[in-house]
Amino acid sequence: MSNVTRHSSKIGGDISPVREKLSHLPNLPGVYLFKDDQDSILYIGKSKSIRNRVRSYFNSSAKHNMRIRLMTSRIHDFSLIITDTEAEALILEDQLIKKHHPRYNVALRDGKSYPYCKLTVGEMYPRLLLVRENIDAKSEYYGPYTSVKDARQVLKAVMSYFPLRTSKMQLDGKKTYRPCLNFQMKRCLAPCRGVVPEEEYSKIVRQVRLFLKGRDKLLIKELEQKMKKSSERLEFEKSAQYRDQIQAMRRIFERQMVLEVQGKDQDVFNLFREKDATGVQVLFIRNGRLLGTDFFFFEDSSEASDDNLLGQVLHRIYMPEGSIVPREILLPFEYSDRKILEDALNKKFRHRVHVGCPRKGRKKELISMAYNNAKVNLSENRRRFIKNKDILRHVKYEIKLDRLPEVVEAFDISHLSGTMTVASMVCWKNNFPSNQDYRKFKIRGISGPDDFAGMKEVLTRHYSRKLSEGGTFPDMILIDGGKGQINIAAKVLEELGILNKVDLIGLAKGRSERKSGRSRGKNFDFEYVVKPNQKNQIRMRRNSDTLFFLQNIRDESHRFAIEFQRKLKRKHTLHSQIDDIPGIGPKRRRLLLNHFGSLKGLKQASPEAILQVPGIPEKLAVEIWTHLNQ
Repeated sequence: MSNVTRHSSKIGGDISPVREKLSHLPNLPGVYLFKDDQDSILYIGKSKSIRNRVRSYFNSSAKHNMRIRLMTSRIHDFSLIITDTEAEALILEDQLIKKHHPRYNVALRDGKSYPYCKLTVGEMYPRLLLVRENIDAKSEYYGPYTSVKDARQVLKAVMSYFPLRTSKMQLDGKKTYRPCLNFQMKRCLAPCRGVVPEEEYSKIVRQVRLFLKGRDKLLIKELEQKMKKSSERLEFEKSAQYRDQIQAMRRIFERQMVLEVQGKDQDVFNLFREKDATGVQVLFIRNGRLLGTDFFFFEDSSEASDDNLLGQVLHRIYMPEGSIVPREILLPFEYSDRKILEDALNKKFRHRVHVGCPRKGRKKELISMAYNNAKVNLSENRRRFIKNKDILRHVKYEIKLDRLPEVVEAFDISHLSGTMTVASMVCWKNNFPSNQDYRKFKIRGISGPDDFAGMKEVLTRHYSRKLSEGGTFPDMILIDGGKGQINIAAKVLEELGILNKVDLIGLAKGRSERKSGRSRGKNFDFEYVVKPNQKNQIRMRRNSDTLFFLQNIRDESHRFAIEFQRKLKRKHTLHSQIDDIPGIGPKRRRLLLNHFGSLKGLKQASPEAILQVPGIPEKLAVEIWTHLNQ
């Protein structure tokens, strides 16, 4: 990237200063950012010619749609980022859109990151892990899988039939450790014992690679050879294990849809439009087998071109750091930035990537297959989206909100008798949890059970940061609590100057009056909504859809806070039980836990076993055992 050009001077209501800047635009590739009079980013785009692209927005003779005309009427300023190549601009545009979420960039209703299987080949004895971020250059990644469930099934299959280790211990082949239960169950060779040759373990790793790549014929052939050799050596038990493994492999691979496209790795795309919504379907094909699919949903996309929508999905899948790209990408039409995309992917990855638009043959049939799936999935998503919109409208009407609660952020405070105070923030988008937007906080500035002070701290920290970074605010903020918590929250938001930008409500529990007749003498629980500067609370009906909506979000924030607190408690317990022993510092604590695998393993160890840990003298070994078992 060569340089950055910024046009940061404020411009009044007249558009002429902007037009004056248009005459000095460079004819170079880069990214442009349109801003309003509040310096908020309206739109982010890229072009191989900044001059031509930016000027086109202000060309009165151009036939712009309503979205573009409305956007240009609000442009108060703009900035440019000049890049060396158009491929760099493509990558940068994607990064900036993800960071700022500009209003006039068509919103893609998908925020997930893909799960991968990570094989730690950089270690002496590799492990297989389930991850979402794949940035370790010393490891191999297999995927992406379209759901965590699918990835876990693959992981489970590998662990069932290939004896890989699961422990996190750093093994160097010199130090020895006690094997875990997996060794007793014959699910691990237990290289931690120090008796497993690296060559033998490497053979298992090679088989795992073949399995993950879908090379079933080669893998089964190897297993059949091993079964035959074991039988010839009269090792019938071992031969039976290979037989069972072969049968299991065949069952697994038979369940996968075979497409037989010459055993290639391909990603196939197509889209379908219905009214103002668009769906983009992706088929993930590995070694000629359909391993998974994914679907991307755009609402209110009637004014966006097919080219633009497809480009957003391509960016979402391939631009993140650590993405895995097949050798061939099949598209339903000639994508305008095809060459740029190819150049960017070839620059980013170590193998050649071909982006094509097939016109006939089996590849064209795959494009049609993706189209049919997009059509079915779009209809289902539109029904779900309309239903969720109806729920949100009902919520807005029942509790008298100023905005449709499409984005909700909910907060909860949790503590243990005034200690270990934590806070959670969960985010709900269009009636679905947005896990990547969840946040957790350690409350630092208070002592004792002070929920009010905790709420003040977390709201101040979270929204101060959003203000400084130019982030977007939710439509509604939900507080788990009554009038006291709401008053504190309202004061914080007012001081930050954002109280009028969001709807603030609290959800609290109460006790109702006695119900005569039906259940004489019995009190019934109820819940109510409180709002700032509103004397009367809104009592919720027990079977209200609005109440279910609010409860789901409130309960999720509570669960997330408790989960974080329990994690901190486990760390604290571990610290107190070991670090309180005289003579145990960070180094010895690490040696003990690495040797026995966990605190539980250390507690079960005898003084003689503890003595085997390097750097632990006899007196200290006895003292450790006594301290943990008294």
